[in-house]
Amino acid sequence: MILLNSAAQHIFWLGRYLSRIQQICQVLPFQDDKAAVAYAHHFCLPAWNASSLNTLFLDPEQPFSIAAQFKLVQDNIQQLRAVLSPHAYAQLNQFIKVVEMKSLSICAVVHDCSEILEGEVEQVFLFYALGRVIEELDYQCRLNEPLDATLQEIEHILALLDGYCWSMKMDSLQQLATVRDMTALYHFSYELITMFEVCE
Repeated sequence: MILLNSAAQHIFWLGRYLSRIQQICQVLPFQDDKAAVAYAHHFCLPAWNASSLNTLFLDPEQPFSIAAQFKLVQDNIQQLRAVLSPHAYAQLNQFIKVVEMKSLSICAVVHDCSEILEGEVEQVFLFYALGRVIEELDYQCRLNEPLDATLQEIEHILALLDGYCWSMKMDSLQQLATVRDMTALYHFSYELITMFEVCE
C-alpha cells in the first residue's frame, strides 16, 4: 500500500481523537471541585469547578466536548474511505450511526472503534498507534506522570515506520526524553508534522 501524506495524517489524528475521548470518558463525571480545577488547569480548560468541567465535556456545543471530538473522528473516517478495508469502514460507520441514533453513548463505542483500527494493515495500524501514543504522551506530560514506557513505544513505532520510508530526526525525541516538559513535547510534535510534509 502506498499511503499518501494526507491519509497518514487522517489516520494519525483518528488515533489521537479516539484516545482523547477514552481519556475523558475514564475521568467523567468529576465530583470534587478541587480535582476538577486541577485537571482544568493542566489542560488549559475554562472551568472553575466540577460542574462547569462536566458541562464542558458533555455539552455538544462546546469545542472540548466528547461529542465535538467524536465529530472529528467521524470526519477523519470519511476521509479514509479509500484507505481502510471495506469491512472496517462499514463497521466504523455503523458505530457512527448508532451514536447518531443515540442507541449507545460515544463512550460505549470508542473502544470498539479502536479495536477495528487495530486490525488494519500494518502501515495503517502504525500511524493509528502513533496518534494514540502521542495523545497519551501529551496526557502524561500535562499530569507529570512517568514517560519512559510511552517514549520507548514511540521510538519503536517510528523505527517500524522507517521501514516504509517514513522517517524523522530523533533529536527532538531524545530532547523530550531528557527534559520532559510541554515545550519539548511541542517541539517533538512539530517535527512529526514535518515528517508528514517531507514524505508527501
